[in-house]
Amino acid sequence: MKRKFSWTVEITVDESWVADGFDPTADDFKAAILKTMLRDAYEHEVGARIVIRPQQRDIDAAQGYTERA
Repeated sequence: MKRKFSWTVEITVDESWVADGFDPTADDFKAAILKTMLRDAYEHEVGARIVIRPQQRDIDAAQGYTERA
């Protein structure tokens, strides 16, 4: 099996983007990497994982939700 290399990536996004619905998943990041950076890679050659994310309650508040079911 070939060795895999890891990068831990931190992005910073203004609250206005979160309020507009930005709340990416690991699958979103994997798709973005495949689409923009590693266009010729096979899906099994690339992985994505969110190490730390904002609290869901903070995302909900920014998006105008007071409660989530």
